[in-house]
Amino acid sequence: MEHSSHWIVVTTSVEPTDSIKYMSNLPKWNLLVVENSNTPKDWKLANCVYLSLAEQQHFNLSKLIPTESYSRKTIGYLYAITKGADTIYDLDDTINLLSDLDDHVKREIFEYGLQYDGKVVFNQFNHFGQSTIWPRGYPMKKISENGTNRYLVSSFKKPSVLQILSNGDPDIDPVFRLTLKPTNASLNISFDNAAPPVVIPPGVFAAINSQTTLFQYEALWAMVLPITTSFLHSDIIRGYCAQRLLWEIGEFVGFYPPNVHQIRNKRSYALSGDSSGSYFDPNKLVDFLIDWKCPVTLTFFQCFDLLSGSLAKNGYWQQQDHQLVQAWIQGLKNSGYEEPIRKPFTDKNINKHFNSAVYMPTEKMIIRNPKMPQESKSSQVLGMTSFCKDTSYQIKSSSLASVTFPDLLLVIVFNFPHYDNIPYLQLIYGAAFRHIVYCGPNMERFLNASGQFASKFTFVESVVDNGYCSYACLSAAMKMNFDVQGYFLVADDTLLNFWNILKFPSDKIWFHFENRFLFKGKTHPWPWWQNPVGQSAMNKMWRYLYNVSADPHLKPVVDKFVHTLLKNNVQKGDAISGASDIVYIPRKYKKDALFLLDVFGRFKVFLEIAIPMVVNGLEVRNSSVHLKGQYLWYDGKREKVPQLFRSSDIFLHPVKISNIKTNLKIFFCKTYFPLALNEMKTK
Repeated sequence: MEHSSHWIVVTTSVEPTDSIKYMSNLPKWNLLVVENSNTPKDWKLANCVYLSLAEQQHFNLSKLIPTESYSRKTIGYLYAITKGADTIYDLDDTINLLSDLDDHVKREIFEYGLQYDGKVVFNQFNHFGQSTIWPRGYPMKKISENGTNRYLVSSFKKPSVLQILSNGDPDIDPVFRLTLKPTNASLNISFDNAAPPVVIPPGVFAAINSQTTLFQYEALWAMVLPITTSFLHSDIIRGYCAQRLLWEIGEFVGFYPPNVHQIRNKRSYALSGDSSGSYFDPNKLVDFLIDWKCPVTLTFFQCFDLLSGSLAKNGYWQQQDHQLVQAWIQGLKNSGYEEPIRKPFTDKNINKHFNSAVYMPTEKMIIRNPKMPQESKSSQVLGMTSFCKDTSYQIKSSSLASVTFPDLLLVIVFNFPHYDNIPYLQLIYGAAFRHIVYCGPNMERFLNASGQFASKFTFVESVVDNGYCSYACLSAAMKMNFDVQGYFLVADDTLLNFWNILKFPSDKIWFHFENRFLFKGKTHPWPWWQNPVGQSAMNKMWRYLYNVSADPHLKPVVDKFVHTLLKNNVQKGDAISGASDIVYIPRKYKKDALFLLDVFGRFKVFLEIAIPMVVNGLEVRNSSVHLKGQYLWYDGKREKVPQLFRSSDIFLHPVKISNIKTNLKIFFCKTYFPLALNEMKTK
């Protein structure tokens, strides 16, 4: 086998499964199947490397690992490393891949997402929408403790250990599994595919398995599986120890939405009931690892050796495992693997962070009946009917069947911290949008307000300068990195008739194109052009773009921006402005939009210039969707929302949501909510 960068390593005790056959045909990936004494003797499959027990004897590790052990995979890892691996996907033979593995390998060196801002232990299942279950190996004493939903929106380099969650019958705690299903019938658990990726900083642990975990070159040393622990515990102990050592080299673990579906076989259920090696207590191991220290004078591999010996001395594994680690380290050296350089950690905030956030997962149901709908609007509808208890609704079951916009992120921006209105905004939009981010200034004001809410909501803090730079919320929401088709920014006082956007193309910009042109060096009667956030800020912005265009990495973005503006009749150095309380940006423009939004934000350009400029610089205007709506200016119309409302419009602005409790209650209960519930099913 030629040298190759990307490897999948499995071991198996059954004939080639459909899952393994699929893996063997993935382009750019080499499948390595490691034989153990339980593997069928006539096991055969094309397009894979089959490492027999006889061939494994060429590795010194072989004589240390029992032939029936799941830990024979360790020899496979070392084989892949000797063949040039810089990425190894550690998979189980019951895993069905749902997406291209290249999606994870090709991630940029630096990306955006969430960094957990809690302590000690992180439950990745909760983050991805399953708050009532926990992974195998999660410290039981931590389950009853209140975790936190506080995060930092961060820019981080690609995690060196990346666990991808599994839908279907994932790797949950085996005792808890028995409470969910009394038989060997598969579970049907799903996680939120759109949830943001998350990394955990030094000082925080998570239970990591060997069934769906991607190891990058910087962490290939971490893959050795102990041999004296039970099958049920070996990869969990490995994962905890690896995390502690990652802190010593400035690396960390990340979790990503599911790209696999797991269907367990009878043997995997039998193995999950294995209770041997019951001395293992993850609570004690976590406490031990937090307290463990490595002298600063030691190299990284010396720290690895020291920790391995300490684990044996304290009974977390046995001396044979320490010997295996020593042989593993020597095998790594012989293969040419580069020993990581120590960077002893001193600060848990290892990444550059931009915004503080409260992230509340979109809760998913545990489906025991595959024919049950995956989602329901019933809780949202009950909220409406409870709020409008004096109103009679005719609601058909088809209105409750599914979430309408699971692939769009609705971003609701507050110019001022009127966060008491969030439950009412959720009442209005929660039945239609699966993922909503509320954004505005002053996290403390949000936390104080949310303490009185019956439900919890996702919020990201952003400096919006009294609304002048409210587009900073669009940037912050994009950096959270939800896996959605696009980002829909709506001001908190803009009423969206969401039933009218069902058929809008998700790959096009949506905007209210009623613009005024502003020319460099010329006055204009519009007062905001004379303001420091107008012409002066735009001049600074253009000078900045001229300068950064010298950077070969940024020049294509700047050139495309200028070229697209010209197509929309905006000359270089000029500006365009217009009302900007609602805008949708598709995912395909995310990278360029983030750059441009942050550039405009750097110079605090007024939102009614910044957003039209970004929109007109990303897409030719006649390709975009025009959002038809009404702006109620200061001529008494703002007091006549019920009379002026048109269900065929896309939006109405402004509508003070606080009035939903008083003079607008009849309008919402008699007009808006019935449309929201019943118009959707006819589209």
